[in-house]
Amino acid sequence: MDVIEVDERDSTWEDPRPRFRVYVQRPDGDVFATETTDLLEADVLQAVDWAQRRAAEHEGALWSIALVSDDRRGLRGLTWLVGSDANDPPEDDLDVDRRARMRARRADPVVVPIEDRAPADS
Repeated sequence: MDVIEVDERDSTWEDPRPRFRVYVQRPDGDVFATETTDLLEADVLQAVDWAQRRAAEHEGALWSIALVSDDRRGLRGLTWLVGSDANDPPEDDLDVDRRARMRARRADPVVVPIEDRAPADS
């Protein structure tokens, strides 16, 4: 991880309503069966909570979260926030580390405070 101090005034826009894409991926032979869900009207902690609870419903499932956005051409893309697509082969040591941390979160989930948890009915 690199840490770089910046001037907070260098951004020109904000999005108060992000769209998160959650991948829940279950082992299926040599690949992962993938369930994708977009979460709206949530913050990243609620997305983490929802992803963890959903993945816990499936034996051996991994989960990851991406920020969904469209570029100026209107093409949709993802910025990975937690983990990555488990079906993408690792390209470097960073990818190998990311996958190991995804597996570790199955046994040692992220602690999300009660106030930040996703609503139970979602």
